[in-house]
Amino acid sequence: MLRKEQQVKYAFIYKYRFKYAVKKLCQVIEVSRSGYYQWVASGCPSHQDKDAVVLAKIRKIERDNDHNYGVKRVYESLNKEHNVKCGRSKVQRIMHQNGIKAKIKSKYKPQTTKADPNEQAFPNLLGQEFKVTEINKVWLADITYIRTNGKWSYLAAVMDLCRRKIVGWALGTKPNAKLVCRALSLAIAKERPAPGLIHHSDRGSQYTSKAFRELLDKHKILGSMSRKGNPYDNAPMESFFQTLKTEFVYKRYFQSIEQAQIGLKQWINIYYNCRRLHSALGYKSPLFYELSRIQPFKVSA
Repeated sequence: MLRKEQQVKYAFIYKYRFKYAVKKLCQVIEVSRSGYYQWVASGCPSHQDKDAVVLAKIRKIERDNDHNYGVKRVYESLNKEHNVKCGRSKVQRIMHQNGIKAKIKSKYKPQTTKADPNEQAFPNLLGQEFKVTEINKVWLADITYIRTNGKWSYLAAVMDLCRRKIVGWALGTKPNAKLVCRALSLAIAKERPAPGLIHHSDRGSQYTSKAFRELLDKHKILGSMSRKGNPYDNAPMESFFQTLKTEFVYKRYFQSIEQAQIGLKQWINIYYNCRRLHSALGYKSPLFYELSRIQPFKVSA
């Protein structure tokens, strides 16, 4: 049985739960959040009050993910990460009633890659076959733009197709061969792929350059390129850049390339690779997906 003092505290938090964060109220009043949620779940029998528990979890998920999750990802996060069992229709209703939705924007996109007519492109070894089950078997690469202090900076990234993990990236002021070589070199140093890895990109002159070809040859990596004017041949990479822009870049103003570098390191390495739920991975993060594939060590008799 709860003491009267605890009940009064929980009732106060419940009353002001929409005005202030429940976490903050619990800290100030010195009660545990788990105890508060148990009190709400057991002591508030009305439909609206039970929804309040789910709503509080939804608001936390939205805060933790910079208000980027829509109904589907909130639903998956509730059931898989927060152990809140409820239907998707209920999540949709609560989010709609409380004006909660993913905050995204669209922006102008400058040209980042341009084909060099004097260079020979690699054949398309991928053929839009994106269901790869082996780690470090196929890597995708591309370049995108990021505005820093009113000027364009450029991000070159490399993705492991199996886990949708960004294994290497580099930020610079010019979208040149040096930038893509740096991104690939970082990925190679970190992942140490076996010979025969397929590296797929568009037909940009950065990827057909002598320096980049030599880097591929040095590490026995097979070059592959999209068909001319066909972005769907590199769709997962395009999707990643779209996510990066709408969920992170467009919500911020970077005063310098150094500031952008710090922000990207936090978003890509810690949030996207380790925490963000990915639809192609069964709504697991790249890290969790990778860990789930590890077989437990068995000792033979």
